[in-house]
Amino acid sequence: MVKWNGLLPLGSIVLLNGSDKRMQIIGQVQADAVTHKVYDYAAVPFPEGYIDENELAMFQHEDIRLINAIGHLDDGEWEALAHLKELRDDLREGRVTVEELLERRGHTNV
Repeated sequence: MVKWNGLLPLGSIVLLNGSDKRMQIIGQVQADAVTHKVYDYAAVPFPEGYIDENELAMFQHEDIRLINAIGHLDDGEWEALAHLKELRDDLREGRVTVEELLERRGHTNV
């Protein structure tokens, strides 16, 4: 079994606790549009891919039971993963809110 510290890169394939359906990670450090709860990942069923918004799963790293494959990694992705981990930690520890991040990025529909 593969162990991984930190966030997994996009494209990684995982099995979640309580499920036998493989999921492919398509987003990192995601906030629920309604509750603004922050999740480590957004994923779609694999190999089907994105079907509709009802098939999109959001979950935490600790919800992963098994890592089937590690996604694409290059210098840019390592840099992005480090930035996203820092952002996730800031959100979890209350140093920044989802609303503040959306405002910084020009989103007004919070």
